[in-house]
Amino acid sequence: MTDITPAAPAPAQGPLRPQLLPLGAMLLGFALPPLVPDAAAEDTTLSAVEVRETADNPRDQQTYQGGTTRVGKTEQLPKDVPQALTIVSEKLMFEKNNDTLKDALRNVAGLTFNAGEGGRIGDSMNLRGFYSFGDLYLDGIRDVAQYNREVFNLEQVDVLRGSAAMLFGRGQAGGVINQVTKQPVLVDRGSVTATVGTDNYFRSTADLNKKLSDTAAFRLNLMKTEADSTRDEVSTDRVGVAPTFRWGIGTPDEFSLGAYYLKTHNVLDYGVPFFENRPLDVDKSTFYGTSSDYEDNETTMLTGTWTHRFSSATTLRSVLRAADYQRDLWGVAPRLLAGATAATIADGTAALRRGRQARGGEEHTLTSQTDLTTHFALAGMKHEALMGLELLREQARRWSYNSIATAVAPNTTVGNPNPDDPLPATYGNTIKNAISHYRGYSHGLYAQDTVEFLPGWKFLLGARHDQMNASYSNGARVNYGEMSYRAGLSFQPSEMQHYYLAWSDSFNPTADLYQFTPTSGGLEPERSRTVELGAKWELFDGDLSLRTAVYRAQKEWERNTDVETATANALLSKRRHTNGFELEWAGRITPKWEVFGGWALMNAEIDEARPNGSKEVEGMRPRNTPPFAWNVWTTYKVAPAWKVGVGVDAKAARLAYGIPNGTATPNVNVAPGYRRLDAMIAYEQPRYTLKLNFQNLTDTTYYETVYDNGGHAIPGTGRAVQLTAEYRL
Repeated sequence: MTDITPAAPAPAQGPLRPQLLPLGAMLLGFALPPLVPDAAAEDTTLSAVEVRETADNPRDQQTYQGGTTRVGKTEQLPKDVPQALTIVSEKLMFEKNNDTLKDALRNVAGLTFNAGEGGRIGDSMNLRGFYSFGDLYLDGIRDVAQYNREVFNLEQVDVLRGSAAMLFGRGQAGGVINQVTKQPVLVDRGSVTATVGTDNYFRSTADLNKKLSDTAAFRLNLMKTEADSTRDEVSTDRVGVAPTFRWGIGTPDEFSLGAYYLKTHNVLDYGVPFFENRPLDVDKSTFYGTSSDYEDNETTMLTGTWTHRFSSATTLRSVLRAADYQRDLWGVAPRLLAGATAATIADGTAALRRGRQARGGEEHTLTSQTDLTTHFALAGMKHEALMGLELLREQARRWSYNSIATAVAPNTTVGNPNPDDPLPATYGNTIKNAISHYRGYSHGLYAQDTVEFLPGWKFLLGARHDQMNASYSNGARVNYGEMSYRAGLSFQPSEMQHYYLAWSDSFNPTADLYQFTPTSGGLEPERSRTVELGAKWELFDGDLSLRTAVYRAQKEWERNTDVETATANALLSKRRHTNGFELEWAGRITPKWEVFGGWALMNAEIDEARPNGSKEVEGMRPRNTPPFAWNVWTTYKVAPAWKVGVGVDAKAARLAYGIPNGTATPNVNVAPGYRRLDAMIAYEQPRYTLKLNFQNLTDTTYYETVYDNGGHAIPGTGRAVQLTAEYRL
């Protein structure tokens, strides 16, 4: 054992507040000394703190509640944010063996996944019924490029529900998904993991943190994943590297410099087509693509951060990021040919066309974001003020591969698809055509003040102005200036209760997400508004967080997110809404029993069809929006070293359909509802953990991802078993 004498308190200039330390610093297992001791304590000799090398498992110091969050632009505890917020913590992702952002977001009730087609690949999801793939962020910086994201370098994922343009600029009514990266801390520690499983699953990660001095540290995260799938031929190969150097920790000027590199090579999966308005009834392993199909993504980022603390009350934080995204794919979207019947489907002879999806793109962004936060008293009231400036330069290029009619895979049958069918010589020809270019410059200026006008009562008001100038290779230009607002009234009668009423709005211009043919010129930008009434409670002395909310989210002039068909149908609807209720819980009920889960009800409806659109859609439920969804995960320590866990992910049926012109009636396909059961057994020791995960334990057939225009649905994973060994250095 070792005796440690507590350090002297920090000077008055630039004190180090406990909440500025990442959650990982708590793994030391001892309390921080007072930053400003009172006079009586100054002359008191503090007893030595005993530290044993065989301390308890550091993960026991973490909870499902996650750490502090900057999703509101200021450092806050989740319970203090006057808006619905779900945090998916590193501990939850580790215990469930979530290895991609999509896996992690399965823990968020009310979130559904869209299948790629028509120009959109990568992570794509709906939140509260509204598409949110344009609302992805990494440490508060826009990260909306089309690629499949990893979690090996994530501390947690913050999902802020509701319109949020005042905080983040252009966006949607559903909310913001912010990935929070791991940061260096002043502790020598590390871990390495290896996972093997069914379907040739192999994954190895390393998380290494080194204290370099009293104010500097370096952290390196590494990842390598290779895996097949319960879907025939589908596979993934990923490698990731994320080094970060941080110095000046605890001083008035703190800096960090981090890099991120992720490369993926996947075999594309477009699932199965619909037949008679249901997903084709074949074995969930059936694959209609070819063994030559691929999807390649390469993401590179360099991020620098400077934090200057003028005092304990005032902080200036500036972030600069350069990011490059490369993507390339050649795949097959299966479609039944005319003439298919129940009999030919049953005997497997029905013919199926392999629709070519062949395209690529590159994007380059440079972002500068500066926030000034300060606390002060004025006119007898306490203020928490925020002012900020965001500058963004975007350059993008998109292309299709050759349009030669013979450059397609041969047709196949429902019952006997052969991924190794001979392909024409022109298949896979990477001659680029239909090359489009995009360049955009935007800036956002915002300010917000939270005023405590009576004890426990706070009023929040914020406003933002965004200006964007964009140009396209076809000669089109988009110029706009938009205002966004945020307001809220909070009542916190104690540290354990928070009741709030919040209002916020968002907007999206035609130029959003690099739609290179802005044929909807002259239309108003998308506008979204959210009204939310919520409550948050901290139970069991803060060990369990419980929140609930009722809300109404409305969107006007909704755009088509399928960028390749947007030329014909730029709009989906003129107005629609979602009325909803949410209940979520996260934390410990007892020292042995932990829980995480949520329940979401969504009453969504299209109120008004687009101009010249089919009135038949009015009153219909929007696409990929289940009326209810819920999930739960719980673990229990049955013995000091043994832990068991079980969880369910459930969603009601979702619709998939195109929205026709004129008086046509939409052909409504349905992805049936489902319940997926997962489980875990873990043996935990101070220096290592052995963990066995069971995914889809009952081998249920379900369709997790839906192409919302109605073409196909992708089955979720079948039963899979994975064994993980983690060793802590």
